Amino acid sequence: MQVTIMARAVLCCVGLTAVGSCGGVIGGGDSFRDQYAVARNALEEGHFARANTSYARLLPQAGPLGGRIRLEYAHSLLRAGDFDAAAKQASTVAAAESGPVRGAARAVEGTAHHEIGLALLAKGDRAGGKARLTAAQAALAEALSDNPEGDPLGSLAGRKASIDARLKRL
Repeated sequence: MQVTIMARAVLCCVGLTAVGSCGGVIGGGDSFRDQYAVARNALEEGHFARANTSYARLLPQAGPLGGRIRLEYAHSLLRAGDFDAAAKQASTVAAAESGPVRGAARAVEGTAHHEIGLALLAKGDRAGGKARLTAAQAALAEALSDNPEGDPLGSLAGRKASIDARLKRL
C-alpha cells in the first residue's frame, strides 16, 4: 500500500498543531498531551493497533481538535489496513472540515476506497470494485484540485491516474 507523502506531511503539521493547542483546556493539559504523544508515537513507529486504540480514546476529549485527531486516527486505520474504517473516519472529517485538513481527509478517504476497490476486484466483485474506485477517483480529484501543493512528489496524482486507467478498462 502506498502511503502518500501529502498525508504524512499534513498529519505531521496537524500533530504539531494539536499538541501545541492543547493547553489546559482539553483533557487536563498534560494528560491529553501524554495520551496524544502515545497515539502519535505508536503511529509513527508502526504500532497501529496501539495507535488506533489511543486515538479512539482521545476523540471524546478532543474538543475543537476532534477533526484533526480523527484525521490522524483515519490515517492510522489506513496504515493498519482497516480501509473501511479509515474511509468512514476520513469521510467524517471531510464533512466537517475545510482547507488542508479536508484535503488530507479526502486523500486518506480516496486511498482507502482505492484499496477496497482493488480487493473487491481481486475477489471478482466488479460492481463493488468499480463503485469503490469511482469513490476513490472523486476523493482524490478533490484533494488534488483543492490543494495541489499538498502532493509535491505526485504520489496522489499517480494513484489517481492509476484509478482513472483502471476505471476505463472496467
